[in-house]
Amino acid sequence: MNTTRLALTVALACVLSAPAADAATKRKSAAKKKRPAATKKVPAAIPEDTFTPPDEAPPESDAPVAPKAATQAPVTPATPAAPKKLADVPPPAVRAAPSSAVAIFGVPRQSAAQDSAAKLEDTITRRLGSAGDVQFVDLATAFPPPEPQGNPKADALFDEGRAAYDNLDPDAAAVKFKAAAEAYVQRPGDLRPEKLGETYLFQGASQLLNGDVAGAKAAFTNALLAEPSLRPDAALFGQDVQRVFSEAQGELNAQPQGTLVVNTQPQGARVLVRGRDVGTTPLAGAKLAPGHYPVQVVLPGYAPFATYVEVKPSAPTEVKTKLGSAPGLSALRDAAAKAGTEAAFDADGTPPEVGAIAERLNARYVVLAATFQDKKGRLHGEVQAWDVRTKNRLRGVEVDFGKREGKGSADFAADQVHTFLTGAALPQGRSESKDPLVASDSVLRKPWFWAAAAGVAAVTAGVVYVATTDRGAGFNPVNGLPGGISF
Repeated sequence: MNTTRLALTVALACVLSAPAADAATKRKSAAKKKRPAATKKVPAAIPEDTFTPPDEAPPESDAPVAPKAATQAPVTPATPAAPKKLADVPPPAVRAAPSSAVAIFGVPRQSAAQDSAAKLEDTITRRLGSAGDVQFVDLATAFPPPEPQGNPKADALFDEGRAAYDNLDPDAAAVKFKAAAEAYVQRPGDLRPEKLGETYLFQGASQLLNGDVAGAKAAFTNALLAEPSLRPDAALFGQDVQRVFSEAQGELNAQPQGTLVVNTQPQGARVLVRGRDVGTTPLAGAKLAPGHYPVQVVLPGYAPFATYVEVKPSAPTEVKTKLGSAPGLSALRDAAAKAGTEAAFDADGTPPEVGAIAERLNARYVVLAATFQDKKGRLHGEVQAWDVRTKNRLRGVEVDFGKREGKGSADFAADQVHTFLTGAALPQGRSESKDPLVASDSVLRKPWFWAAAAGVAAVTAGVVYVATTDRGAGFNPVNGLPGGISF
């Protein structure tokens, strides 16, 4: 009896445990099937699950959705369409932008007054810039620098030299690398320092294979001057190249440095040596190891200047240049010349060229500093400024180039312009008790004055501040309209 009961109990336990064991086995099997899917984006587990209806349904329902999302995202028209529409917007957007920037132009009324116009423009610009509360137009945005053109001729010579070097023809290689270096140097504005350094490095290696140790050392020195961080790759050059290169580097480091001095007209240009910014003009002294260097001078709105100069040990090397206006800025200067004539300064209306300049440069204020010679050959200047937003005008600011300070000086004229632009007089670093600004000038700083003084000229300290109510069709002609000004 007990044996029968024991057998029944064991049989019942086996029957009850079978489903649990089967379920555990299925869970382990499912876990094994899901791991590959988690580690791979491609659903490799799907073929294994095709025979199991519960696991097959989700891939079938998800399959149409995932490909659609993947194929629709790249071709969604919203993202590409926006840039296409914006491509036509920049000119109107620039005109409408709420800028408070000022554009300043020196205008010579005679060729003999050209230098004085440039100096007066520079004085006013520096004086306003030192105040720290005047925003100038962004010439870098208006006139982006030209892209480097490269040097295909030099690149081709380098490739020919490299082919000769790889073919164990050091004589031909040295000739080609030397010609390539000369071609690179002839165009410093398009020079890539690392490419020139690589050219000199291969030239030196070729000369060293020919037994010309002195020539190799000179080429390695030129390579270091072109690119100081350059080092010969041990996978390409042998121990002899490594040794002579190190000797050249040690001798170069032992030489006393020279000084590079750069002056430009106008000032404020960036100076690049080997493509690296070393300061702005006037550059008093950049310390450099003796040797030849590519020097570039860059100023927005002006044609870039580039040259190759030799810096000598323990001596200054000066680069002096007058930058020429780029075509776009030249057109603006021509417009400023028309707006800076005596007749235009005497006229009551706003010259259309002033509005066109403001529109092109996204400026609120336009300042013109006209210079001229009188019958006795003495130089004079006259400064006027316009607020194209409010139609206010500053006139009657005269400059006597014989005065260095006080009323009539260029600094005094710049102070008057500053008061017009900001409504605040500049703090004076010098005594001007003879010509102080009267207390009534403070009224010119109040916005309500300009609103109430429509058509009225306020005179103070010999300067006329004019507010007009010219609300006509506008004085900002755009390209393509009759009588418009084109830049």
